[in-house]
Amino acid sequence: MSASAPVPSRPQTSQKDHSVSENPYRLPRHVLPTHYELRLEPDLNSFTFEGRVSADLEVQQETPEIVLNSAEISYTGASVDGVAVAEISLDDEYERATFTLAEPLSPGAHRLEIEYSGIINDQLRGLYRSKFTDPDGVEHVIATSQCQATDARRIFPCWDEPDMKATYQTTMVVPADLEVFTNTAELGRETLDDGRVEVRFDTTMKMSTYLLAFVVGAFEATDPVEVRGTPIRIIVPKGNVHLTDVAMENAIFAFEYLTDYYGIPYPADKLDHIGIPDFAAGAMENLGLITYRDSYLVIDPAKASQGELQRSIDVIGHETAHMWFGDLVTMKWWEGAWLNEAFASFMDIKTTAAKKPEWKRWLTFANTEVPWAMATDQLVSTRPI
Repeated sequence: MSASAPVPSRPQTSQKDHSVSENPYRLPRHVLPTHYELRLEPDLNSFTFEGRVSADLEVQQETPEIVLNSAEISYTGASVDGVAVAEISLDDEYERATFTLAEPLSPGAHRLEIEYSGIINDQLRGLYRSKFTDPDGVEHVIATSQCQATDARRIFPCWDEPDMKATYQTTMVVPADLEVFTNTAELGRETLDDGRVEVRFDTTMKMSTYLLAFVVGAFEATDPVEVRGTPIRIIVPKGNVHLTDVAMENAIFAFEYLTDYYGIPYPADKLDHIGIPDFAAGAMENLGLITYRDSYLVIDPAKASQGELQRSIDVIGHETAHMWFGDLVTMKWWEGAWLNEAFASFMDIKTTAAKKPEWKRWLTFANTEVPWAMATDQLVSTRPI
């Protein structure tokens, strides 16, 4: 665990009703995070992890408690400004934890520190496990993450709402033979007495919790290619890096095209595209570490169909577009997700059409996506926008 000041002994925990706010799915707004320091120690044998989070808070008004999101997390201890909390109350239905304080907090800056543990689940959400077999027939287990929409709270206690943006600095402790990635560039690493490696990463921009990503496992990365001052890599399961030329070409084109189109500098310090063996979402626009089904990145150009090649540039263009529209600028609540996704879908077609005009991508859009959208729009269950 971290060498910083110890968190006091385990507090009492209990179940709490869900009457904290009028909308049980929204957190109170009088305590807001500004910065998180997160430490994760995943164990790929027991499929558990140990965690520690320190959150810098801005308290708007005097309060006797701190309420945040939490799911499938067990607490060891917590303190505010070095003083142990009196009680941690859990609301499993609405996925909240309430920290009752020994004394009310006054308005101003405060620091919350929590030690906890969690599970590396098999449900393709939060921090979850997957496996693959490399070309030599060796099976590898990995841990990866999917935080959208509301599953960052399964990795660490947090204010897990899109408009409650903060900065994040991550440290991960992993076996020495595994690779580890998150949203930002690696700052340094140190071998611990038990042989594991402690890897420190840079601080993110101010962003939403759902855009965080953590990946540990037997991966291989291409050499970084610097594009407009940003290093870009393709990262894939071990034994497949020789099949990443198509993905790298698409990643470079999409980055240059979209940077020019937006006219706004890319908001992070690097951009990794990483292929995951089991990934329900297809792809996810985590800032600086976009996750994909590995079939979008691992492509043999001698065997791939036009459909497979097109899908690769479509998806890479879509997720790269989100780095600005979605990551840099974010909807306040999930009712705005339709615009987030609609604009990225428009931009992925535009990117593909610019790269491969002979594919006539706007015609295939008219023949496939438009009829699908109209069919969906006529359903009774479709909500007006």
